[in-house]
Amino acid sequence: MTDTPKLSYCADFVRRNDRDRFLCALFAAPEKREHLFTLYAFNQEVSKTREMVSNVMLGHIRLQWWQDTLTELAGGTVRKHEVVEPMAELLQTGLLSISDLEALVAAREFDLEDRQPANQQELDQYIDQTSGQLSVFAARLLGATGEDAEHAARLAGNAYGLVGIMRAMVFHGRGKRLYLPKDRMEHHSVGQSDIFEFRKKDEVRALARELAELARDRISEARKHRAALPKNAHTAALPVVLADGYLRKLAKAKFDPFSAEFGLARPASLRLTLNGLLKRY
Repeated sequence: MTDTPKLSYCADFVRRNDRDRFLCALFAAPEKREHLFTLYAFNQEVSKTREMVSNVMLGHIRLQWWQDTLTELAGGTVRKHEVVEPMAELLQTGLLSISDLEALVAAREFDLEDRQPANQQELDQYIDQTSGQLSVFAARLLGATGEDAEHAARLAGNAYGLVGIMRAMVFHGRGKRLYLPKDRMEHHSVGQSDIFEFRKKDEVRALARELAELARDRISEARKHRAALPKNAHTAALPVVLADGYLRKLAKAKFDPFSAEFGLARPASLRLTLNGLLKRY
């Protein structure tokens, strides 16, 4: 009997903390998977900062630690750390730069502000700097080059990111944090307490429906540009397939964003496998 290959630290870390991207990465070329796992593990390290600290100051200290680590990497010094060491190897490939990784760290400063996006534009900017940039960097690791390819990857990352914000409403609500556009909440007469107390109100459903329709449009737009993304880099955009599935679950739950059917939905593995094998999204 053939033993199951042991996962690297980064791969296992992503498997436990970012199941969607872990599953998608499995459809990348074998020699590229570890690069993706390293990038996604680094993203997890910085993205979970707000959840790991008891106050904002500690969050800034944690992000500064990563900034200092990157500065040292640029100078050839590698800190002994389960994610930093493979990151140093990844940077040696020249596929990503220190400034690329610094951008992901800087984007997480918004999390420490503990404030709600004023409007959809501000939320979109946050999503673009996090999920959008991450998708672009993943595409680069897989061999995508040129503005058209990166634009396609960014569209996919942004579409997935918006659905991710919606799926995290319960998680953020428990921490008394809001990532929903303030103006859209006011338009639908949804108060902070409605989100924090998970009230199943028609107004909340109406807001969720509006955001779902916007996410659906962005998935459609991302798919219009998929020809620009080389087949060998399609894995970077595969999360779109899962986002599409989650929106189906939300519709089935009558747009109740607090339903377990939506927030705790398992990835659509069959649909993902089919699209992964056919190299499409």
